Amino acid sequence: MAVPQGTFRLVRPDATGRAPLRAWDAADEMALRHLDEVGLVEDDGNDAPTVVVVGDGWGALAAPLASLHPTVVVDSYTAARAIVANLGANGVDPGSVTIADPLGPLPEAIDVGVVKVPKASAVLDHHLARLAPRLAPSATVIGAGMTRHVHSSTVDAFGRWIGPTATTRAVRKARLLLATAGPDRATGPDGATAPEGATGAGRGSRWPRETTLDGPGGPIVAIAHAGVFAAGRLDRGTAALLAALPEPGTHRRAVDLGCGTGVVGTVLARRDPAVEVTFVDDSALALASARATWERNLGDRPARFVHGDGLLDPEPIDCDLVCVNPPFHRDHAVGDATAWRMFVEARERLAPGGELLVVGNRHLAHHAKLARLFGRRRVEVVGSDPAYVVCQATVAT
Repeated sequence: MAVPQGTFRLVRPDATGRAPLRAWDAADEMALRHLDEVGLVEDDGNDAPTVVVVGDGWGALAAPLASLHPTVVVDSYTAARAIVANLGANGVDPGSVTIADPLGPLPEAIDVGVVKVPKASAVLDHHLARLAPRLAPSATVIGAGMTRHVHSSTVDAFGRWIGPTATTRAVRKARLLLATAGPDRATGPDGATAPEGATGAGRGSRWPRETTLDGPGGPIVAIAHAGVFAAGRLDRGTAALLAALPEPGTHRRAVDLGCGTGVVGTVLARRDPAVEVTFVDDSALALASARATWERNLGDRPARFVHGDGLLDPEPIDCDLVCVNPPFHRDHAVGDATAWRMFVEARERLAPGGELLVVGNRHLAHHAKLARLFGRRRVEVVGSDPAYVVCQATVAT
């Protein structure tokens, strides 16, 4: 990536020879060129600006701006790890960048914010609501997004939370939103009232959102932060998985892998007081949702929460039951690479006789993939409806 701040070699950890995914996009390049042209992030050695970057995927913003010691807000464990790796690979001290999760503290008096516009408007509202009370009086917030993610509602969100907002012309299907902090901006969840007509995090029903769901054995309260899968509802795949959970007393150490709001692990534990549950998710917001769901339903009962990438990173997890509803979308593409890796790791970490319980759309053919890994005789369908199939794969003893 060649930008005014230098040339950087950036790598995505999920890129393969068959899928050479790029670690930056035209919106990253456009934002960096704009920052250079207007001198917003010039460091005169005495009064360096306070810079916050939100939603940097793989270091495309963090690496060029590292000399300014930015705080980089990242939800994904995988993305945070990739940012650190890409900084090091480009000769940049990873310690020059502060990695923060979307619920962690932000600096005071932020001069410049750079926000990668996410697909979900609720996530954008969450980030802008947290930035607003931390902005310096003359702060500038730049939204950088691909045009498919930038709508009139996106401009409205920047205007409501930050202040007067202009947009640039689209270049290579990317566009910038240029917002200047206004004196009457909303101060978000740190203390002030939401703006009139705001959406998502800005409405009266702020994130996290609490919903009572009909679960096996009675209602369960699910708590979801912005952008977490199936927030506010029980999706059909999870419902099918819950209906196929094993009998209480069958397992001792269970993992809710890719836990989202944590409904599966919480229901499993409510049915079986003796089971130990570990929740794992790449998303910090999802993991915080799972923790809140657990505590809301089961109080101070012990559980383990791991912000990580599967069953091996940051550390191996031993178990005798893994429950998973694997994602099959990566950005705008459909694929099974993530699901396959989850299955492989489950086979590696499950104890002899341990079970992997998987739900997926019928067309994904998880049964065939599991048979390749575990053996055809060790995989069976234990639940189904017209759209979803629940498969159980058992590790040989």
